Formats: sequence, C-alpha cells, structure tokens
Amino acid sequence: MTNDGKRWLWGVTGLAAFFRFPALFANTFHADEALFASFARQIAVWRDPLLTMQPVDKPPLLFYLQALFYPLFGPVAWAARLPDFIASLLLVPLVGMLAWRLFRDEKTAVATALLIALLPLPIQFSATAFTDPLLTTLLVASLLVASGRWQVASGKFHLSPATSGLFFGLAVITKYQAWLFLPLLAGLGWLRGWRWRQWRRWAVGLLLPLGSLAAWEWARTGRLQLWSTQINNFGGLRLSWSWELWPRAQAWAALWGEAMGGIWLVGLMAVVLVLGSRGLGGPSTITNQRRGVSQVPALYFLLFILGYVLLHWILAIPIWDRYLLPLLPIIALVVGRWLTFRFHPSAFILLLLFLPGAWGARHGRFPIGGYPQADQGAAIVAEALDDAPYGTVLYDHWYSWQWRYHLFDSRVYVSWFPSPAALAEELTAFGADGNPHYLALPDTAVGQQRDVALPVKRAVTGAGFYLHPVPLSAPASIKLYEIVEIGD
Repeated sequence: MTNDGKRWLWGVTGLAAFFRFPALFANTFHADEALFASFARQIAVWRDPLLTMQPVDKPPLLFYLQALFYPLFGPVAWAARLPDFIASLLLVPLVGMLAWRLFRDEKTAVATALLIALLPLPIQFSATAFTDPLLTTLLVASLLVASGRWQVASGKFHLSPATSGLFFGLAVITKYQAWLFLPLLAGLGWLRGWRWRQWRRWAVGLLLPLGSLAAWEWARTGRLQLWSTQINNFGGLRLSWSWELWPRAQAWAALWGEAMGGIWLVGLMAVVLVLGSRGLGGPSTITNQRRGVSQVPALYFLLFILGYVLLHWILAIPIWDRYLLPLLPIIALVVGRWLTFRFHPSAFILLLLFLPGAWGARHGRFPIGGYPQADQGAAIVAEALDDAPYGTVLYDHWYSWQWRYHLFDSRVYVSWFPSPAALAEELTAFGADGNPHYLALPDTAVGQQRDVALPVKRAVTGAGFYLHPVPLSAPASIKLYEIVEIGD
C-alpha cells in the first residue's frame, strides 16, 4: 500500500474516533457490562484474582484487560470500556489492511474502513464493556495475518501462521463465538495455498491461549467446566420451532435496521452483497505467489455471511445485537469492494448515506450496544444509597448484576428474592430488625412492566409493610422504595 493509502486509512481512523469518543463518558452500563466490570474490579483489587467466587461462564481475557486499567484510572466506568474502545479504533485500519491484502486495491481498503467507521452498530459498541468488540478485532487480526505477506520500508517479512493462530486463540478466550469463524479462516488459508506445515504452525499459535485458558480454569475450579457452564446458563441449543421462524425473522430484520441506521439501508446492503458476489474474482485469480497478489472472490464471503445469518435464525438463540458485530467487517469487505469496483470514483459519495446513522450513533440514539440509558438508572439508585449504614439491605429481583458493580464497595447488602412470596417470608422474618430495608422495582409507568411490579408490592403489604418512595437525583426506570413497617 502506498503512503497516500496509509494516510487515508489513518484519516478514516481519526473519523472513527470522532464518532466513538463521546460514548466513552456518556454511556451507562448494560447489565452484562456491569457484571463483566465487576469481575475486573475483583481482579484489580486482588480480592478474587482467579474469580473463584464469581458466576463466570465466559472466557476471561477481557476481564483481565479491564483490570489493568482500574489501578491507572480508579473505579470509574470508562476504565472498563477502554479495552473495547482501543480495539474498536484498531479495527478500522485492520479491516482496511485486510481489504488491501485480499483485493489489492487502495480505494477498496479505504471504502471498507469507512464503512466500519460509519455503521451505527460498531460505533455504539465501541465504548462498552462487552466481549464482542475485542472479539471482532482479534478475529480480523487473525484473518489479516493469514491473508499473506506484510510489507515494510526495509523490505518484506512474513508473519508466521502461528501468529494468526495466536490471534484466533485470543479471540476464543475472549468469547467462544470465535469458533464460528473457523470455516472462514480455514477457507482463506486454503485459498492462500497453505499446506500442512502452515496449519501445524497455526495450531501451535492457537494452543498457547487455549492452554492458558485450561490452566486458569483448572486453577480456579479443579475442573474444565467453563463451556458446559455457559451452555447450561444459556439454556442449551435447539432448532427453532416452525412457529418461531417468522417472528424471529422479523426481529432479526428490525435489529439489522438499527445496526445499519435504517431498514432501507439493510435492503441496499443486501442488494450490494448479492451483486457484489458476481464478477469480483474467481478461483483462477485467487493467488499469484510470484507477484504477491492475493485476490479472493466475494462469493466466498457471501456464502459465509449467509451461513452465519441462517444459523442465528434457525437456532433458537437470543436475538441480540452483539451477535451481529463480528459479521460486519466481512459484510464491509464485500460492499466496499463492489462499490469501488462498480461505481469508482462515486462510491465514496454513496457512503455518505451512512452519515446520518453515524451521527445518531455518536449520541447513542439507537437501542443497540452502549447508550446513555442502558443501565435504566441503576447508577442513580446506587448514588441514593451511598450514605446507607452497615446493615442496610436492598431487596432485588431484576437488577442484581448492576448492583454487583455499582454497590461494589458500599455498605449495602443485596438480597435477591426469586418470587413475591419469598420476599414476604424474608420481610416477616427480618423486616423489623431495626436495619434500613429498601426495594428496587421496575418503574410501573413503563407499560408492560406494570404487572411485574404489582405482585411484589402486594406481597410487601401482605407482610405488614408499606413502600415509601425514595427521591432520586435524576429520572430513572428503576424506582427505589424504603420498606417501612405499618404503624411506624
């Protein structure tokens, strides 16, 4: 790649930073983010460095990376977001370099990087504490190393396939979803002409992270059960029932619309993906080892995209935005290649269609990834309990992962209750022990949650207590009540 091409990539990376930076301080924690950040804090203060007492069901690489930043910046939420923020910025030039390695066209590289910089989903996931942004960057790094030789000013050097295996292994110990991309990487290695020697080196690189994961799990539990624990917590895997397929298709389509910035953009991208799979290279133009040229047919990527989408539709897995994130760099490769191949030089004008969505994502206006209201006001509720004395009890059923983070060093004991009847029994036994008791409930003004809170309120009244609302410093979707004995 020429110096001009590199400067364009760095310019696009700067644009990506412009759209991503505000969320670092504006967003609040989703429940999963709060849980992961609480793991990192347990490690950072050396209270539970192996997480032996934590409900861990995911590989721990992100948690340990987050723990590195807490001693530097203190217990602030954005410290837990920094690993993903850095990874999301690195993703932009890495995707551009991957496009360059695959298609040998600088405009394709810049267009691909620009797509990742402007799409709402990568923007709103950039400043989060989810595992998926780090996973995505590590997967792209693995594909990039596997795609061929790298050039530097002093000449050429070849990164061993072991480096690709190392990055893939790091992706695996970030999130097991990385295994879904193994067919893509295997196909790329085959197209690049890898022999058994290259694959053996790749496996050596892979085994280093996997070995460290196994050693960590054995040290903390004495067994290798992390995968089975996650599957059990997940509820197992099954095929969708026939009556589920159409609602699932509608839900996924709506989610894709938010990820792209509009359902009409999803249609545009779908058309481009189909058209982009035709005429952009075939098996006869895949490799030319003497010239160092690597061209990969876009149809190869389209088949993987279709397989990935169908798998998440047919299997009865949750419809979550995070599952779309690792696929977007692959989509960007095909779309970026087709736009620059067919519409050169007007392709970059077409990419301006994504600017409104990028601007909205900059301010967290889509209910995907990270956004300012993601915690439903849990931080505001925790602030109201800052001065609570020892012995204070917070009864909760819905937000326990949030309290693990926001009440990490507080004097409040969080008591989870499985049902209204269990809460009534708890109050009958301990409600009048002289300590402050509080209850966190969903805001009953939020339509479908009205019936959720009502049985709990009735149980409190039936046990001989009433709920006194606690004023909060700002609006929240969580209501805090002090539990007071009737007659006091």
